[in-house]
Amino acid sequence: MSTKAAIYLDANAGSPLKLAAREALFDLLSDGDNQRLPRLLVSNSNPSSIHSHGRCAKRAFDRAKDQIAHSLGPSIDPDHLVFTSSGTEANQWAVRSVLEAELKSGKKPHWITTSVEHDSNRNLLDWVRAQGGMVSELPVDSEGLVRLEGLDEIFSNQASLLSAIWVNNETGVITQLSDLSALARRYSIPIHVDAAQAWGKIPVDLASLQAQYVSFSGHKIGGLAGTGVLWVSRDQAISPMILGKQEKGRRGGTENTLGVIALGAAAHGLDPVGWSSRVQPLRDHLEREISRRVPGTVVNGVGAGRVANTLNLNFEGVDRAGLVMALDLAGFSVSAGSACSSGVSEPSHVLRAMGKTEGQAKAAIRISLVDEMPGSEFEGFPENLVHALDRAVRRMRTTVGFD
Repeated sequence: MSTKAAIYLDANAGSPLKLAAREALFDLLSDGDNQRLPRLLVSNSNPSSIHSHGRCAKRAFDRAKDQIAHSLGPSIDPDHLVFTSSGTEANQWAVRSVLEAELKSGKKPHWITTSVEHDSNRNLLDWVRAQGGMVSELPVDSEGLVRLEGLDEIFSNQASLLSAIWVNNETGVITQLSDLSALARRYSIPIHVDAAQAWGKIPVDLASLQAQYVSFSGHKIGGLAGTGVLWVSRDQAISPMILGKQEKGRRGGTENTLGVIALGAAAHGLDPVGWSSRVQPLRDHLEREISRRVPGTVVNGVGAGRVANTLNLNFEGVDRAGLVMALDLAGFSVSAGSACSSGVSEPSHVLRAMGKTEGQAKAAIRISLVDEMPGSEFEGFPENLVHALDRAVRRMRTTVGFD
């Protein structure tokens, strides 16, 4: 077993806490010189309180909210941001708010989404159908891009909402949102975008995106887990899932001040263009080396535009769980797919939608690089992958009785 610290290659599941976020938290949690308003007390004060500690917490909260808004475009109004417990909550809140309003008015909602959505959206498919609604899942091609031909018929069927993932969490493929948005606008359909994996990786300007609801996840950009954001456009309402007076009546419950402050600090330093220029050469080098050392390696989504850090690889005839464990023993932390579903044995729905067989969809791993990772840290990865593949194949043969 490896004695060195494991190399983290699973940033899409959760990016390490950014230095700026840690410093913001340390600053808030240290008492400092202000004996009248010790920071330690302010850090957990309710920003809705009108006393001095609450007002101080509210100022820190609002400053972080401004930082987050600025990272989403130069003209974004912070008041259109609502904080949630996660990207999952933000996604489901947007979808349910629109579709439940239809149900309450006696209509049967029609939800258009894609076949490669994150599980947080896919978990609503059965719920919508159980309410008597209809779901249209847009098909994708072999690279994971939505097939645009023939979509007019789907969009013209009195749709209530279009939900689309901007950057796929498993493959890193970037959805052609401009084409889908044009279709949705033609039929006056509101748009919900899952931007959890896009934030910080590609430039985001919500004003030009022309969506009505956009969801984000804090721990994908180096904030704390347990923080999410939902942006709601000026012309749209949002029905609260948790009743209360906080967040202007849109989401009840005491605000997560520490989480929002950490997220603001992480968002303040985002530079997608600079990040891509640093990370993509490392990803591409790793891709070439693995393909050279492991004949038959399939890179999923390689023919589409991908974010700079993500590499999804197929190795025929290998169980992904066994391969992930073998690499972990070698000192490398990679993923078997979406972290939200990696505990189950079903094949990746994303790869199945891309036309992979069940066996192929069970034989893929995801490598997602963190920011500012020196290439020297994973120089030994291709060689260790070869050994891990050999062990995984031998284990499978033993399991099925070939040896």
